[in-house]
Amino acid sequence: MTDNPVPARPDGVDRRLLAVYLNDHLAGAVAGSHRMRRTADALARTPVGPAMDRVATEVADEREELRALLGTLGVTQALPKQAATWLGERIARLKVNGRPARHSPLTTLLEVELLRSAVTGKWGLWQTLTLLAPSLGIDPERCRALSVQSEQQIATLDEVHSYVRARALRRGDSQV
Repeated sequence: MTDNPVPARPDGVDRRLLAVYLNDHLAGAVAGSHRMRRTADALARTPVGPAMDRVATEVADEREELRALLGTLGVTQALPKQAATWLGERIARLKVNGRPARHSPLTTLLEVELLRSAVTGKWGLWQTLTLLAPSLGIDPERCRALSVQSEQQIATLDEVHSYVRARALRRGDSQV
């Protein structure tokens, strides 16, 4: 016997768990999209700059699509969680990188690695929503398309990582 019955839809989806899951991903998307844009700007004058810019734009668009999806599903946005994640992303920029007065190529390497992990997590979101789409009354084809887009973003970030890691730890290379 439970004191608090779990509010579930007739299809078995626990609405509270869904709300937490979506809000966690939205909070990550808020911070991640800002970090993605910052990294794209840092790489703008490199051969991987245009691809990184495309991914940053797509990630920002997906953040807004996720925000709209919460509204469609009647899930209240956890604004304090978004604010805390946003603030944490900015605080993380203050880390010591061995170059207190200027940007370090090591920073870009670590950021690309972090972003690749974040996009892999986002890919999981779209895979999960593709599975749940019929139960939630959302478009499974759109979720599938966003899953494929995430896979392509991971491939792009792999290419960016290859470019950055080849340069980040070398003396005198300021290309990153």
